[in-house]
Amino acid sequence: MEFIQILDADIRPGGLVEWVPSVPGGLGSWHRDPRPTSHNHEQHLRAALEYRERTRRAGGRESWLGLTAEFDEPMSVPAVRATVIAWINRHEVLRTHVVVDDTTEPDGTVRTGTARYTTDPGTVKVTMSRIGWYAQTPILLEQIAGSFDRVTAPLHWPAYRFATVARADSFTLLFAADHSLVDGYSLVTAHHELRELYRAHRDRRAPELRSTGSYIDFSGSERVAADDADERHTAVAVWDEFLAGGGLPRFEPIPAPVPAELSPASERGPAQLSITSMLLDDDATRSFESVCTARGGSLIGGLLALLAIVYRHQSGAETMRTVMPRHTRQHARLHTALGWFVGLAPISIDVADDPDFATALDRAMLALDRTRSGASLPLVRLSQLLGFSPEPRFVVSFMDTRMVPASDIADDGGARALRSHSYADDEVYIWFNRTPTGLRLHCRYPGDAPGHAHSPVLQAFFQEFAALLASTPTVG
Repeated sequence: MEFIQILDADIRPGGLVEWVPSVPGGLGSWHRDPRPTSHNHEQHLRAALEYRERTRRAGGRESWLGLTAEFDEPMSVPAVRATVIAWINRHEVLRTHVVVDDTTEPDGTVRTGTARYTTDPGTVKVTMSRIGWYAQTPILLEQIAGSFDRVTAPLHWPAYRFATVARADSFTLLFAADHSLVDGYSLVTAHHELRELYRAHRDRRAPELRSTGSYIDFSGSERVAADDADERHTAVAVWDEFLAGGGLPRFEPIPAPVPAELSPASERGPAQLSITSMLLDDDATRSFESVCTARGGSLIGGLLALLAIVYRHQSGAETMRTVMPRHTRQHARLHTALGWFVGLAPISIDVADDPDFATALDRAMLALDRTRSGASLPLVRLSQLLGFSPEPRFVVSFMDTRMVPASDIADDGGARALRSHSYADDEVYIWFNRTPTGLRLHCRYPGDAPGHAHSPVLQAFFQEFAALLASTPTVG
């Protein structure tokens, strides 16, 4: 399953329709929900509020995730409407909204907090809004991207949107949501659910989907546990040791950005560029993984080891330091839930002695094992306890989608995960996806700026990485 920036999506032209959720009476008809807000969601919400107040920019902040699902049949309007409503009813995170609720005491003390409001299943209606017919894909994508950017702002509900692009013999269903509502794994499972709901309504049968848990329940319990944690928590010790190496890491092969005063219109930084590549087919991936397991490692351990080796070659750094997302879906009922189930673990691999692959693999596996508990507290809570800015700049992610229902359909082009364009002058995010057809790489990185040609650096980095990856099974 590809994970691409929206403007890189290959969506055939057709008739564009947006499906807009609403609740009669608005938020005034919702009930006050006492369940706490996750640290991730609150920090994200406050950042969006501060950004809006500072820039006077309405709409979203280009921080959404989404997907496309392809259907090789004429579109049924009633079935699409029923699908959207059923999916909103199924996932509580799509029927809840959080607002900042700070209060000032008589003595001037500001008491910070949030307030959650939730509406019951069956209360959300969906309006079909015809946008127009598009004959060219680039213009179609510009329209979709612009709309998704505007409507996915976390400061209002709904911070998500559905759309369809219909043709005579096929249609594409799209969904986008602010990051506070979904994570990458949510998108991997969502296309199967949407496809099954559509076909069930089309065929007038019950959908074959197992029940799912609530992210709102999870985030509430996570918040309570995180607020109760103190400096004695195991995650604190892991992060304290990692931060002693120089705070949150940046991707050292590219030059550090030059500080500059930015106007409100440009302070998001430059638009980031993307790299997407199919690194290995299924057979070659299995071969590489067998080399790793024969040495007591794993696929992700081997990828980190090779990254560290190339990192040393390209930057001269003595250590590759990064952070790695770890999902927090610890219970089976949460495996198909929409939500932001992500913790971050610090990874540090010593490469000062120019290690060979076997040595780098041992160190990568040790780092994965030693720092696993680092993801057991939200990064925002860790930043409160340890006093650092919770804004990662170099992230390496890994996901294996082979066991997800209909992953073969997605990998064959039946579905794609989407992300909004991003703006940052120092962030490098790398995603490795193990899919039924092999190993995929996706990366976003700073756009080229005067005096800083980032693209050649990143291309050289991944060219060396791909060459080393391809040769490891034969030389190992």
